[in-house]
Amino acid sequence: MIFEGDNELAYDDLEAFAIFFTTKVPALGLIPLFNAVHKIQDVFSVTWYRHEQYQVQMFIVPPNYVIPEHTHPNVDSIEMYLGGQIKFSHKGKWTIPDQDIQTPSFMGTSCRRGKMIRVRPNDPHGGIFGEGGGVFMSIQKWLNGVEPHCVSADYVGATMGEHHTSNIKFGDAYTKSNLTWKDAASLEESA
Repeated sequence: MIFEGDNELAYDDLEAFAIFFTTKVPALGLIPLFNAVHKIQDVFSVTWYRHEQYQVQMFIVPPNYVIPEHTHPNVDSIEMYLGGQIKFSHKGKWTIPDQDIQTPSFMGTSCRRGKMIRVRPNDPHGGIFGEGGGVFMSIQKWLNGVEPHCVSADYVGATMGEHHTSNIKFGDAYTKSNLTWKDAASLEESA
């Protein structure tokens, strides 16, 4: 329970951890000595923080890329937009209006910078990335006694390619070639 003035605000432990991480951790993070960087097909991940069942990873995605819809069965997460051209999907639908992605605000960044979305273990999610690529952060609580590792290895659904598929530790993943925007947001009618 977190208190703000006379109002009582209830947060679950992942939300409380997200608040702690975004307000109290140094700007350079607390990058672990081992297993800090992962390559998932053409995407790079940097682990910014890891303690007990909590972990934070930053993902750097190249231009014109598709991350197909998938779930992480052992991870409850909050995904945070940092920058670039990203259309993130949640439960088959796009989550950010086009104008928010295209309209620059402070110093050419998007007005969506820092916006977060909760992704529970069985929530399908994915994304497409424009000509500028994109960067986002995943704030995670690992479940079911599974120790934190690269979230891309705890995965159910189509992967980004053979390299990704070969690194799955938990889940039911398969390789699908020629990914399109429809693979990222199955319930949408247009990109």
